[in-house]
Amino acid sequence: MVINRNSRKITKSRGRANNKLIKDNFCSSIESLPNELLIEIVAKIASVSFKNYINVKLSCKVFHEVANERYVYQNATLAEFPIEPSWEKRKQEKINKLTSFVELCRECGNTEALYRKGVMDFFKDDRPELALEFLKRAAKGGHVGAFYVIGIIMVFMGGDYKKKGIMLIGNMKQTKPLRKITREYRNKLVEILRIIWVNNPLVLGQRPTPCTIQHQRIRSNGWDSEDEDEDIDFHCDACSCDVEIAYIVNVLPRY
Repeated sequence: MVINRNSRKITKSRGRANNKLIKDNFCSSIESLPNELLIEIVAKIASVSFKNYINVKLSCKVFHEVANERYVYQNATLAEFPIEPSWEKRKQEKINKLTSFVELCRECGNTEALYRKGVMDFFKDDRPELALEFLKRAAKGGHVGAFYVIGIIMVFMGGDYKKKGIMLIGNMKQTKPLRKITREYRNKLVEILRIIWVNNPLVLGQRPTPCTIQHQRIRSNGWDSEDEDEDIDFHCDACSCDVEIAYIVNVLPRY
Protein backbone atom coordinates (compact mmCIF):
# COMPACT_ATOMS: atom_id res chain seq x y z
CA MET A 1 0.00 0.00 0.00
CA VAL A 2 1.43 3.37 -1.07
CA ILE A 3 0.73 6.47 1.02
CA ASN A 4 1.44 9.71 -0.83
CA ARG A 5 2.79 12.89 0.69
CA ASN A 6 -0.60 14.63 0.74
CA SER A 7 -2.11 11.78 2.76
CA ARG A 8 0.63 12.06 5.36
CA LYS A 9 0.05 15.82 5.62
CA ILE A 10 -3.68 15.27 6.15
CA THR A 11 -2.98 12.67 8.85
CA LYS A 12 -0.59 15.01 10.69
CA SER A 13 -3.05 17.88 10.38
CA ARG A 14 -5.85 15.76 11.85
CA GLY A 15 -3.52 14.64 14.66
CA ARG A 16 -2.70 18.23 15.58
CA ALA A 17 -6.37 19.17 15.48
CA ASN A 18 -7.26 16.28 17.77
CA ASN A 19 -4.51 17.20 20.21
CA LYS A 20 -5.72 20.81 20.28
CA LEU A 21 -9.28 19.63 20.88
CA ILE A 22 -8.18 17.42 23.76
CA LYS A 23 -6.17 20.26 25.30
CA ASP A 24 -9.06 22.72 24.91
CA ASN A 25 -11.45 20.25 26.57
CA PHE A 26 -8.93 19.66 29.38
CA CYS A 27 -8.56 23.40 30.01
CA SER A 28 -12.33 23.86 29.95
CA SER A 29 -12.71 21.12 32.54
CA ILE A 30 -10.00 22.68 34.71
CA GLU A 31 -11.64 26.12 34.52
CA SER A 32 -14.84 24.67 36.00
CA LEU A 33 -13.03 23.73 39.24
CA PRO A 34 -12.92 26.11 42.24
CA ASN A 35 -9.84 28.33 42.25
CA GLU A 36 -8.99 27.32 45.84
CA LEU A 37 -8.84 23.67 44.79
CA LEU A 38 -6.61 24.46 41.81
CA ILE A 39 -4.21 26.38 44.04
CA GLU A 40 -4.10 23.47 46.49
CA ILE A 41 -3.39 20.99 43.67
CA VAL A 42 -0.53 23.04 42.18
CA ALA A 43 0.90 23.77 45.64
CA LYS A 44 0.90 20.04 46.43
CA ILE A 45 2.75 19.29 43.19
CA ALA A 46 5.24 22.12 43.84
CA SER A 47 5.91 20.78 47.34
CA VAL A 48 7.10 17.47 45.87
CA SER A 49 8.90 18.32 42.63
CA PHE A 50 10.03 21.56 40.98
CA LYS A 51 10.20 19.80 37.59
CA ASN A 52 6.60 18.61 37.85
CA TYR A 53 5.57 22.08 39.00
CA ILE A 54 7.02 23.58 35.79
CA ASN A 55 5.29 20.91 33.66
CA VAL A 56 1.92 21.67 35.26
CA LYS A 57 2.49 25.41 34.94
CA LEU A 58 3.07 25.03 31.20
CA SER A 59 0.17 22.62 30.63
CA CYS A 60 -2.57 25.26 30.31
CA LYS A 61 -3.35 28.93 30.90
CA VAL A 62 -5.35 28.29 34.08
CA PHE A 63 -2.54 26.37 35.78
CA HIS A 64 -0.03 28.97 34.60
CA GLU A 65 -1.93 31.68 36.46
CA VAL A 66 -2.52 29.57 39.56
CA ALA A 67 1.17 28.55 39.69
CA ASN A 68 2.10 32.14 40.56
CA GLU A 69 -0.05 32.29 43.68
CA ARG A 70 1.72 33.16 46.94
CA TYR A 71 0.57 29.92 48.60
CA VAL A 72 2.27 27.87 45.87
CA TYR A 73 5.63 29.59 46.35
CA GLN A 74 5.22 29.27 50.10
CA ASN A 75 4.99 25.47 49.85
CA ALA A 76 7.40 24.79 46.98
CA THR A 77 10.23 22.35 47.59
CA LEU A 78 13.81 23.54 47.13
CA ALA A 79 15.28 20.03 47.30
CA GLU A 80 16.35 20.24 43.64
CA PHE A 81 18.08 23.60 44.16
CA PRO A 82 21.77 23.75 45.15
CA ILE A 83 22.73 25.82 48.19
CA GLU A 84 25.16 27.73 46.00
CA PRO A 85 24.85 27.39 42.20
CA SER A 86 27.88 26.90 39.99
CA TRP A 87 28.56 30.32 38.47
CA GLU A 88 29.62 29.19 35.02
CA LYS A 89 29.02 31.77 32.31
CA ARG A 90 27.17 29.40 30.03
CA LYS A 91 24.67 28.70 32.80
CA GLN A 92 24.13 32.32 33.84
CA GLU A 93 20.61 32.66 32.43
CA LYS A 94 19.45 29.45 34.08
CA ILE A 95 21.05 30.47 37.39
CA ASN A 96 19.25 33.82 37.27
CA LYS A 97 15.91 32.08 36.81
CA LEU A 98 16.52 29.67 39.65
CA THR A 99 17.72 32.45 41.94
CA SER A 100 14.65 34.49 41.08
CA PHE A 101 12.39 31.56 41.94
CA VAL A 102 14.08 31.04 45.32
CA GLU A 103 13.76 34.76 46.07
CA LEU A 104 10.05 34.64 45.25
CA CYS A 105 9.66 31.66 47.57
CA ARG A 106 11.44 33.55 50.35
CA GLU A 107 9.29 36.66 49.86
CA CYS A 108 6.18 34.48 50.10
CA GLY A 109 7.31 32.94 53.39
CA ASN A 110 8.74 29.63 52.19
CA THR A 111 10.38 28.30 55.37
CA GLU A 112 13.18 26.42 53.59
CA ALA A 113 14.10 29.53 51.58
CA LEU A 114 14.11 31.61 54.78
CA TYR A 115 16.22 28.97 56.54
CA ARG A 116 18.84 28.89 53.78
CA LYS A 117 19.03 32.67 53.67
CA GLY A 118 19.54 32.81 57.43
CA VAL A 119 22.34 30.24 57.37
CA MET A 120 24.11 32.01 54.51
CA ASP A 121 23.76 35.45 56.11
CA PHE A 122 25.30 34.30 59.36
CA PHE A 123 28.04 31.85 58.40
CA LYS A 124 29.09 33.26 55.03
CA ASP A 125 28.16 36.95 54.99
CA ASP A 126 28.62 37.77 58.71
CA ARG A 127 25.23 39.42 59.17
CA PRO A 128 23.96 37.92 62.44
CA GLU A 129 21.01 40.27 63.01
CA LEU A 130 19.64 39.75 59.50
CA ALA A 131 20.30 36.02 59.77
CA LEU A 132 18.31 35.72 62.99
CA GLU A 133 15.45 37.67 61.43
CA PHE A 134 15.13 35.16 58.57
CA LEU A 135 15.63 32.16 60.84
CA LYS A 136 12.98 33.36 63.30
CA ARG A 137 10.51 33.70 60.45
CA ALA A 138 11.35 30.17 59.31
CA ALA A 139 11.02 28.84 62.87
CA LYS A 140 7.66 30.60 63.26
CA GLY A 141 6.53 28.74 60.14
CA GLY A 142 7.50 25.42 61.73
CA HIS A 143 10.99 24.80 60.33
CA VAL A 144 12.72 22.74 63.04
CA GLY A 145 16.13 23.23 61.47
CA ALA A 146 15.75 26.98 61.96
CA PHE A 147 15.29 26.47 65.72
CA TYR A 148 18.49 24.42 65.75
CA VAL A 149 20.55 27.02 63.89
CA ILE A 150 19.19 29.82 66.09
CA GLY A 151 20.43 27.89 69.12
CA ILE A 152 23.87 27.35 67.60
CA ILE A 153 24.18 31.03 66.62
CA MET A 154 23.21 32.17 70.10
CA VAL A 155 25.90 29.96 71.67
CA PHE A 156 28.53 31.49 69.38
CA MET A 157 27.30 35.01 70.17
CA GLY A 158 28.02 34.46 73.89
CA GLY A 159 26.72 36.27 76.96
CA ASP A 160 22.99 36.07 77.63
CA TYR A 161 22.49 34.82 74.07
CA LYS A 162 24.68 31.82 74.91
CA LYS A 163 22.47 30.86 77.87
CA LYS A 164 19.36 31.02 75.69
CA GLY A 165 21.06 29.00 72.97
CA ILE A 166 22.10 26.28 75.44
CA MET A 167 18.54 26.08 76.75
CA LEU A 168 17.11 25.89 73.22
CA ILE A 169 19.47 23.11 72.11
CA GLY A 170 18.92 21.28 75.41
CA ASN A 171 15.15 21.34 74.94
CA MET A 172 15.55 19.95 71.44
CA LYS A 173 17.39 16.91 72.86
CA GLN A 174 15.23 16.01 75.86
CA THR A 175 14.04 12.67 74.47
CA LYS A 176 15.38 10.05 72.08
CA PRO A 177 12.91 10.93 69.27
CA LEU A 178 13.82 14.62 69.63
CA ARG A 179 17.53 13.80 69.54
CA LYS A 180 16.99 11.88 66.33
CA ILE A 181 15.28 14.90 64.73
CA THR A 182 18.03 17.18 66.03
CA ARG A 183 20.70 14.94 64.48
CA GLU A 184 18.91 15.17 61.13
CA TYR A 185 19.00 18.97 61.13
CA ARG A 186 22.55 19.04 62.50
CA ASN A 187 23.64 16.93 59.54
CA LYS A 188 21.79 19.30 57.21
CA LEU A 189 23.64 22.30 58.63
CA VAL A 190 26.98 20.47 58.48
CA GLU A 191 26.33 19.63 54.83
CA ILE A 192 25.71 23.30 54.03
CA LEU A 193 28.83 24.44 55.92
CA ARG A 194 30.94 22.01 53.88
CA ILE A 195 29.71 23.66 50.68
CA ILE A 196 29.82 27.37 51.46
CA TRP A 197 32.78 29.60 52.26
CA VAL A 198 32.48 30.41 55.98
CA ASN A 199 33.69 33.97 56.61
CA ASN A 200 32.15 34.93 59.94
CA PRO A 201 35.06 35.56 62.37
CA LEU A 202 32.70 34.85 65.28
CA VAL A 203 32.62 31.14 64.42
CA LEU A 204 36.22 30.98 63.20
CA GLY A 205 37.66 32.13 66.49
CA GLN A 206 37.78 30.31 69.81
CA ARG A 207 35.39 27.39 70.21
CA PRO A 208 32.65 28.13 72.77
CA THR A 209 32.40 25.67 75.67
CA PRO A 210 28.84 25.50 77.01
CA CYS A 211 29.64 23.08 79.85
CA THR A 212 32.57 24.13 82.04
CA ILE A 213 32.40 20.96 84.14
CA GLN A 214 32.79 18.61 81.15
CA HIS A 215 30.55 15.81 82.45
CA GLN A 216 31.11 12.35 81.11
CA ARG A 217 28.50 11.18 78.64
CA ILE A 218 26.70 7.94 79.53
CA ARG A 219 24.85 5.80 77.03
CA SER A 220 21.77 4.01 78.27
CA ASN A 221 22.88 0.81 76.51
CA GLY A 222 26.37 0.93 78.05
CA TRP A 223 28.22 1.79 74.85
CA ASP A 224 29.66 5.09 73.73
CA SER A 225 29.60 6.37 70.18
CA GLU A 226 31.06 9.35 68.35
CA ASP A 227 28.48 9.20 65.57
CA GLU A 228 25.15 8.69 67.29
CA ASP A 229 23.85 10.30 70.45
CA GLU A 230 20.17 9.31 70.59
CA ASP A 231 20.88 6.93 73.48
CA ILE A 232 23.22 9.21 75.42
CA ASP A 233 22.07 10.54 78.79
CA PHE A 234 23.38 14.06 79.33
CA HIS A 235 23.98 15.52 82.77
CA CYS A 236 22.92 19.02 81.68
CA ASP A 237 21.76 21.08 78.70
CA ALA A 238 25.27 22.50 78.37
CA CYS A 239 26.71 18.98 77.93
CA SER A 240 24.12 18.30 75.27
CA CYS A 241 25.01 21.55 73.53
CA ASP A 242 28.75 20.76 73.69
CA VAL A 243 28.17 17.78 71.42
CA GLU A 244 26.46 19.95 68.80
CA ILE A 245 29.13 22.64 68.89
CA ALA A 246 31.80 19.97 68.40
CA TYR A 247 30.15 18.76 65.20
CA ILE A 248 29.86 22.30 63.83
CA VAL A 249 33.42 23.33 64.73
CA ASN A 250 34.84 20.18 63.12
CA VAL A 251 33.63 21.23 59.66
CA LEU A 252 34.71 24.86 59.92
CA PRO A 253 37.88 25.96 58.09
CA ARG A 254 41.02 26.34 60.17
CA TYR A 255 43.32 29.28 59.53
